[in-house]
Amino acid sequence: MLNERQLLNGQAVAKDTLTSLHNWFPVTLQDREIVWRHVQDRFTASFFTDTLQQQDPAQRYICRTEFDWLKRLEPGLMPSAFIFHTSRCGSTLLTQLLSTLSCCIVMSEPPVIDAFLRFHQTEPESSGGSTGLRQLILALGQQRSPEETHFFIKLDSWHTQFLPIFRAAFPDTPCWFLYREPEAVLASHRRQRGPQMVPGMIASLAAETLEAGDLDGYCAKVLAGFFEAALANVESLQLINYRQLPDILWQGLLPRQGLDCTSEQLARMRQRAGFHAKDQAIRFSADTPTISSHPILQQRVAPLYEQLEQHRNGDQ
Repeated sequence: MLNERQLLNGQAVAKDTLTSLHNWFPVTLQDREIVWRHVQDRFTASFFTDTLQQQDPAQRYICRTEFDWLKRLEPGLMPSAFIFHTSRCGSTLLTQLLSTLSCCIVMSEPPVIDAFLRFHQTEPESSGGSTGLRQLILALGQQRSPEETHFFIKLDSWHTQFLPIFRAAFPDTPCWFLYREPEAVLASHRRQRGPQMVPGMIASLAAETLEAGDLDGYCAKVLAGFFEAALANVESLQLINYRQLPDILWQGLLPRQGLDCTSEQLARMRQRAGFHAKDQAIRFSADTPTISSHPILQQRVAPLYEQLEQHRNGDQ
C-alpha cells in the first residue's frame, strides 16, 4: 500500500487552470483539501494505489482543491455494490474478476475513503457526513465511456464498523460482506501481516490491545471486531463465504446486477481465478492453516463465525 507521501508524488497543477475534473480522481484529503491525481487508464490492478504506482512518472499530475469542487464533476455512476470484508478472504480476487469486465468500474480500497472516514471521526461537521461521503464516492465512479455501466467499490477491512454512514449515503446500494474461517485468516496474516493486524497502524482499531507481544492474540481481537461489526449490521449485508468463490460471482452476484456474462467473459474470469489475486504471475494454490488455534480465536471469534454462517445459510 502506498503511503501518503507517494500518493502526493507528482507534478502540481494549479486548480485555477483546470477546466474539467474529467480523469481526475480523489486520492486523499489533506488540510481539509482534496488531493486529486490524473489517471487516464482503467483501474485494473489489485489495488487502487497499484494503478497509481504503475503510472509513468512523466504522467503523474496532482491538484489540490477545496471540498466543494466535487460539485463540478459530471454525475458519476451510482455504486452497484460495496464490498466489505475481513481481509484474506477472497475480496481482492473478487475485484480482480470484476475488473476483467470492461463494463465495470472497480475501485479496490481507494485511500481517499479511509481518509474521509478518519476526517469524519474527528470533525464530523466539517466532513459533511454522509453527503460528503456520497460526493467523494461519485467522484470515484466517473463514467469515462458509454460501455461502463456498473461501479464496484471494495473497502478496507476495518470499514465494516462504518457501514451505517455508507447506508445513509447510498441506502439502495447492495453491501456484500466476504469472510472466511478465522483460522485461515490468522494463518495468512501470520505469514505476512497486514497493517490492520499491527498495533498502532490503523487509528480506528486503537481500542484493541497487545498483550506481552502476542501478535496472534491481537489479530484475533481485531478479527473479532470485524465479525461483530458485520453481525451488528447483518440485515444490511449479503454474506459471502470464501468457499463460495469464484462461482458465486457469475452464478449469483452478477445476475442480480443485471449482468449475464458471455462465454468469453466467463473464460477470462475463470482464467484470472487460476492465479494469485495480488500477483497475476503466480498460480493460485489454496492454503491450509498450519498453526495451532489461539484461545481468543476459539473462545471469541469462532462463535461469531458460526453466527454469520447461520445467517448466511438462513438467507439461501
